[in-house]
Amino acid sequence: MKKYTTILLSFAAIMFALLSHPRVVMVASPPPAQVSIAPGTTITHQNWQRYRKFMSEGLIALFEGSQFWRLPRDVRIEVGPTISIPLPKRYLADTAEYSNRVKLVRTSAGGYVPIDYVAGLPFPRPLEGAPELKGQRIFWDAYYRYQPRVQSAPGFSYTLDRFGNMTQTSEVRAVDSQLAYLSDIDYPHTIVDGVPYYFARFEEQLEPEQGKYSAILDLIPSDPTQLDDLYEYVPTLRRSLRLSQAARCAPVFGSDYLIDDESGGPPGLPQLFQINYLGEKKILALEHAVPESFDSPATPTQLDGRYYYSSDVGITPFPKPAMGKWEVRDTYVLSLKRLPQFAKDYCYSERIMYVDKENYFGEGELDLYDAPGKLSKTQLVFLYPAPIPASGGDVAELLAGPYIGLLVNFRNKHVTVLPYLRPCLDSECTAAGYLDISRYASPEGLMKIIQ
Repeated sequence: MKKYTTILLSFAAIMFALLSHPRVVMVASPPPAQVSIAPGTTITHQNWQRYRKFMSEGLIALFEGSQFWRLPRDVRIEVGPTISIPLPKRYLADTAEYSNRVKLVRTSAGGYVPIDYVAGLPFPRPLEGAPELKGQRIFWDAYYRYQPRVQSAPGFSYTLDRFGNMTQTSEVRAVDSQLAYLSDIDYPHTIVDGVPYYFARFEEQLEPEQGKYSAILDLIPSDPTQLDDLYEYVPTLRRSLRLSQAARCAPVFGSDYLIDDESGGPPGLPQLFQINYLGEKKILALEHAVPESFDSPATPTQLDGRYYYSSDVGITPFPKPAMGKWEVRDTYVLSLKRLPQFAKDYCYSERIMYVDKENYFGEGELDLYDAPGKLSKTQLVFLYPAPIPASGGDVAELLAGPYIGLLVNFRNKHVTVLPYLRPCLDSECTAAGYLDISRYASPEGLMKIIQ
C-alpha cells in the first residue's frame, strides 16, 4: 500500500507542476473534429471561439478585444490546405553529415550552447535525448535555421497610435549576411573575410530626411558564448558608436521593435536564457501570401487597401483574404526567460516562440510578456517562401522580405507594421554590392555610408 501511495503522490506532484505554468501546452488526443481546421473554413468574429486552440495568446487577445487593440469587426480568415516548406537540399545534406558530432554544453553562467557545430540542423531529432534539454535543442535548430549568404529588401515602417493615426515613419535598407555555418550553393561553410562572425544585420534609414543615413549594425559572433558587437552610425556626428548590451532593449528607428526583436523569433545572447519546451501546438499562420502584396508599401498614411483592413482607434490593421489563405502549421512551443542573474532590466520577462516543425522558422507568431507577466506585445508575420538561386527549386522563409511584421504593443497602445518587399538573394544581390562584407558586415562599413 505504501508503494502505491508514493506513486500516486508523485503523479499528483508532476501534474501540479505542469498546471502551475499558465502557458503550458498540454498535448492530448483531441476529438477528431478538433484535430485541424478543414480547408475552406472561414473564421470570423462570430465563430472564432471554435478555433482558438489554433491561435497564439496574442491573436486570441485581438479577437477577444480584451485589451485596447482588437481586430476589425468584419475580419475574415480563410483557411486553405497546409503547403509543405521543406528545408533546402544542401542544408539537409549538411544535417546528415555533421549533426552526429554536435553536443550541448552548459556554460558557467548556467545556459547551454552547442559545440562542434558545422552546418545544417544541429539536432534533427530534438525530442530525443535528455528531456530537460528538449527546449534547448529546438531553440538551437531555430537559431541556426537556413538563411542564405546574403539577403536584402527595401523595408518600411508604419506606426499606428492610440488615436487611430497611421503614418509611414521610415524607409530602410536591410542587408542580412550569414558568414559562417552556411549551407548555400556556391559558398563555403565559412566566409574567411567574415571571421569571427556568424551573422551580420545591417539596417540603414533612407527616409525621412532628418533620420537619413542613421544605421544599426549587429555582429553576432560564431562563438555563441561571446557577446554581440552592436554599433550605431550617427550622421550628425559623422561617426559610429559602440553600443552597450543594454541597447538590446532600445527601439529600432522609433518603432515598437527593439533590437532584440529583429531576428524573427530567437533573441540575441541565447546563452543567457532559460529555455523550456512547453509542448506541441497547431498554429494558424499566413505562410503563402500572394507575391503581389509585396510590390509596394502603399501610401504614406495607410497600408494597401487591396490587402489590408483599415485601421482605426483601437482597431489594428490585418490582412484581407486577398492577401492569401492561412494554413495550420505544426509547431513546437518554447518559453524563453533570462536566467535570474541576467533578468534585471531586460526587455521582457518571458518570450513564447512557436517554431515550425518542418523548417524551424518562427511560425509568424510571438508573444512577449512584461515584468509582471502580463502580455505586453504580440507579433504576427505574413510572408511567402522565396526561391533560392541555383538551388534547383528550393525555397526559404527569410528575415529580410518578402516579410511583413505586425507588432501590436498592448502596453503602450501602439502598433508597428514593417513591410519588407521583394528581396534579392545571394548572386541576385551582386550588382547592388550587398555581398561586400567590408561595406555591409563590418564596423568600417558604417563610415562609408555618406562617402
